[in-house]
Amino acid sequence: MHLPMVASSPTPLTSPRSREPVAGVILFGVRVTAYVIIDIVEHRRRQAAGMGAVTSPGLLDRLLDLPPAVPIIDPVLWAEMADQPPGILERDNDSITRRLSSPLTITDVVVRAGARRELRAIQDASLFAGFTRRWVATARDPMPEATMLEAKMFGVGIVDLAHRVLLPAEKPVSLTVDGWSWLLEEKAYRRWLTERLGGRGNQSPGRATGAASVRAAR
Repeated sequence: MHLPMVASSPTPLTSPRSREPVAGVILFGVRVTAYVIIDIVEHRRRQAAGMGAVTSPGLLDRLLDLPPAVPIIDPVLWAEMADQPPGILERDNDSITRRLSSPLTITDVVVRAGARRELRAIQDASLFAGFTRRWVATARDPMPEATMLEAKMFGVGIVDLAHRVLLPAEKPVSLTVDGWSWLLEEKAYRRWLTERLGGRGNQSPGRATGAASVRAAR
């Protein structure tokens, strides 16, 4: 079993369920390779609207209060969202309609371990326990048994630098869905756009509107 390697050039965006590695994403202060499935419909909608990534966790959290593509009458939100562009939401005389959805799903993250730094990498990977499957990539062979046991205890998988699986990763028991989890997806999307556009990835700044709060699992 292998994880896909990071390609030297972007692959064509054709399959609606194709999984792509995105290297050099900074999430929770940790540099990871994120494996993502792009929502092609949302990506193309954003392209048409001239939008990139939206990276305000407060705004994203507030948008989770709204069902996508359903007009809602909420005078407070209607006033709060007055300065948001139509690519994010639409306002008419008395209702508000959310247009923004997450641009991708993160299926896995891989943290590369430095020399004899596998335990630290396992701790870093564990930060994503509520969000996705976690892996550590290492050049060390064989891995110390204590390190393998530590990884297994935290549900973190181990791969070598050829991405051969030495220890399978466990799926999260439950998924956290809030403004911060959506922010992780937007940051991965921003990096994905940068790779595809040769450093010209754009970002749509959103006005923060309150703290993130946990939602039920997707």
